[in-house]
Amino acid sequence: MKKYNLAIIGLGVGEKVLISLKNHKRINQIKIFDLNKNKLKICKKKYSVEIYSTENEIYNDKEIDIIYIASYDNYHFAQCKKALKANKHIFVEKPAFLYEHQAKEFKSLLSKKQNIALVSNMILRKSERFKFLKEKIKKNHFGEIYYVEGDYNYGRLKKITQEWRGKIPFYSVTLGGGLHIVDLLTWLLNMEIDEVFSYSNKITTKNTQFKYPDLISTIFKTNKKIVGKITSNFGCVYPHFHKISIYGTKKTFENNVNSSHIYDKRGSYNSKSINIPYLVKDKGLLFNDMISCIENNVRRKQIKNEIFNSLKVCYAIDKSIKYKKKIKIKY
Repeated sequence: MKKYNLAIIGLGVGEKVLISLKNHKRINQIKIFDLNKNKLKICKKKYSVEIYSTENEIYNDKEIDIIYIASYDNYHFAQCKKALKANKHIFVEKPAFLYEHQAKEFKSLLSKKQNIALVSNMILRKSERFKFLKEKIKKNHFGEIYYVEGDYNYGRLKKITQEWRGKIPFYSVTLGGGLHIVDLLTWLLNMEIDEVFSYSNKITTKNTQFKYPDLISTIFKTNKKIVGKITSNFGCVYPHFHKISIYGTKKTFENNVNSSHIYDKRGSYNSKSINIPYLVKDKGLLFNDMISCIENNVRRKQIKNEIFNSLKVCYAIDKSIKYKKKIKIKY
């Protein structure tokens, strides 16, 4: 069983990745890099790992198989291109690319290197609760699905008003959070979102350094005639939570903060509680996707398409805000 050498860029989320993967059975070695030299020094001592002095050393390191990019969003595109040029497999935190033209360019470059795997942070797919839900949907437990809702509630206002999200040249709450809901719903229902119309406001962050909408709500329709709503709410007085509802002709599922429920009778408050764990704490589960993409051509192509398709939806949502009109999505 082959073991892989991994380099991590960025020690914010990247430190959590390091903790999860340090003893992974398919990893031979991990090396790390961060622009913050003090952070780099601390992590070197704390986790007994090798460090890079400069970012370029990573791309030139012939021993490295995979680069995990966990830097600020505005660095992802350039770092992904350098990793691809160096023939490294790429795991990039969401969003992979801030701008549509970057995604198009990188997709074209990637098409010329079919053996390179691209994986992103589709962490909600690893939730035991959502895997249970997907299986129930697959078995027609809810009947015909006709309406869905998903809210990405962040509840961490200072993250965008005081930290890096409010300082980089551009930040989108859709790409930075709502992308998780887009990916989750399209994965759960095996659907494509083909039309969006969005509204936004900037109330919770007014008079702060954050320059962009902190609330974006989108109505959409799909290729399966399902209608839905996705909201990215970064200034809410609420926990960091992924709230979703699935409405079918037989039953309804609701994922709420304290519990999840399935309702099976119209007009009744009675429901069945779902106590399956929701949170995903082990980032190592995502690395298993990377391995499957490296070693399986079909899986590699599938994940690439899913990443770019989810990004397309998010770009359309942001374009709907900009142009104040309905946006159709072509795949």
